Amino acid sequence: MSQAIDLREDYSAWVSRSETQTDTASRFAATGLAAVLDHRIGPDLDVGFRLFPLAHWLQFPPTATMSELGADGHPKLGGFMPPLPLPRRMWAGSKIAFHSPILVGQQLSRTTTIESITPKHGSSGRLCFVGLRHDVSADGISALTEHQTIVYREAAEADPAAPSPRRPPRADTPAPEGWDWSRVKRVDEVTLFRYSALTFNSHRIHYDLPYATEIEGYPGLVVHGPLSATLMMDSFLTEHPGSRLTKFEFSTRSPVFVNEHVHIVGRAAADGTEELAVIASGGQAAVTARISFR
Repeated sequence: MSQAIDLREDYSAWVSRSETQTDTASRFAATGLAAVLDHRIGPDLDVGFRLFPLAHWLQFPPTATMSELGADGHPKLGGFMPPLPLPRRMWAGSKIAFHSPILVGQQLSRTTTIESITPKHGSSGRLCFVGLRHDVSADGISALTEHQTIVYREAAEADPAAPSPRRPPRADTPAPEGWDWSRVKRVDEVTLFRYSALTFNSHRIHYDLPYATEIEGYPGLVVHGPLSATLMMDSFLTEHPGSRLTKFEFSTRSPVFVNEHVHIVGRAAADGTEELAVIASGGQAAVTARISFR
């Protein structure tokens, strides 16, 4: 079991820390993400091409060396991020305000600030929520502000005598009612690999099946939370071409697993907003979102 978390004594020094990274808005990121989303755009697209609204997640890739990685494939904690004694991590959600588009070839800057570190105790044990603020600019102009929440959890209980939790994908379920539109997706291993490669994400839950099932206790490979959000955004833009986005927020409620049949759905909410969700096999909302647009 992990040790108790004492924010006041152990982690207050990390709150308000910030770091700034620079990058160039990538042509490869634009064409690679389009390929993952099954859209065809030419590899010779010009400087000035507008990036997909969530393509900033493909910029500023982590560059930790192999010796700086932890057992899960992520950079070890204790550098910029606090050294929490909780080995499992998940991107719990983000709230993004869009200020101006990002264009291929622009010089990018991202300042990340640790806004909060909040320990809690849930049904599965100790948790800690770390709130980050990302301020992204393009050619010196503010492009977006993102408030991201990462949750850290205790290690899964290991029982050598217990069978592996690995299981086949859950059965398909029909489209849910009460939504204005619905699209079907099934994320396979190749999609997980390509998205991990685009984001330089080496978290083993997305590609290492024995690790995901035997160490982290999942029934299969886990679909990236931001990939689910990207699929929701892509579906929304297909339904509402030409929309100008102002805000987007998503929250992961439960994991989505590889090769499972999901419904991406949307419906009008208040004026200029729409509710979105990823409905997993079994009919439960695994990821929810809200988008504001003009």
